[in-house]
Amino acid sequence: MSLYTTTLLLLNPDPYISINRLYRRVIQEALHVTLPTGYLDIFVVRPPARFRETHYVVAQLYMIAAELKEFEHREDINVRVLLEGVGGFNIADARKRSWEVVAVAKDDTKLLPIFIAEQHSSWFSPALQIIILPMVGSIEAPSSLSSVERDDDGDNYAEEDVPDLGVAGLVVDSTDEGDGDVEDEGEEGQYPVVALGGTFDHLHDGHKILLTMAGFLACESLIIGVTGEALLQNKKYKEYLEPLTQRCDAVLDFLAYIYPTLHATTHEINDVYGQSVTIEAIDALVISGETRQGAKMVNDERRRRGFHALKIWEIDVVNGDANNQWAGKLSSTDLRKREFEKDELAKSQGPQQKPE
Repeated sequence: MSLYTTTLLLLNPDPYISINRLYRRVIQEALHVTLPTGYLDIFVVRPPARFRETHYVVAQLYMIAAELKEFEHREDINVRVLLEGVGGFNIADARKRSWEVVAVAKDDTKLLPIFIAEQHSSWFSPALQIIILPMVGSIEAPSSLSSVERDDDGDNYAEEDVPDLGVAGLVVDSTDEGDGDVEDEGEEGQYPVVALGGTFDHLHDGHKILLTMAGFLACESLIIGVTGEALLQNKKYKEYLEPLTQRCDAVLDFLAYIYPTLHATTHEINDVYGQSVTIEAIDALVISGETRQGAKMVNDERRRRGFHALKIWEIDVVNGDANNQWAGKLSSTDLRKREFEKDELAKSQGPQQKPE
């Protein structure tokens, strides 16, 4: 079996609530044909139009891929989720990418003509290999979340089997110490300027989801604050933190890849506010659940300066438990810890002797 450095997987998750059941095997097979240090791009054709549903699709795809990468011992494959029509990414952009193979699920072969018509921008580019992947079952697409699904054997799935979409959404401002309800479903390109912040060390799936959803809401530009030295003094395994420039480059490279027409800038932040309280034109702030209190502080400071308050959009913390200080969340600390443990193991084994 051939292995490829860059694999494109086409998906049309309709209904999107069945991603885990229908596409787990498809993603596993796509990982199998990708080199252990290669790239797997999952291209979602006709994604949902609303923030909450799109967040669910993106998060599910990253989490399924992460579980399978660990199970298959292919953790170094770089997975990226691409959304058709979002942030300027469209089929024409997809044709210009340098994928070596296009993989598609058995029930999604209707998507292939998109690439067969014009696979590359150059006449001299070789035709892409096409792989048809098996999938589990096939169902009739329901018209809404509350619809009842039916599998191939005619068995009904109760409405309670519809997955919980989590708390992703707009946080309604409250005076109760940063607590607020989450409502409104939001639309793609709803705000001209969107901001977010984070350390973005060892860019992982949680960061990718946050950046993807911030870009989903923005129609012109993203302003990203990247944590500087002043806020990193107490980080665990601090010596394994990537330099600021490397973290900024990783953020911008990722955004340029998934949202080619969206303008993105990074800046160093050494307090909770960053440029979110100095640039009046910012419309919205995207956060994870664990930083809701900081978002409230930002809006309090903006009001003090006479600026309008930002719309606060929250995404779920990947694998995080809000009732247990976000225990279990996907963390850059864990990645730095692995590097530390790898180095300690190498030290304990001593220098490797060359065979005579």
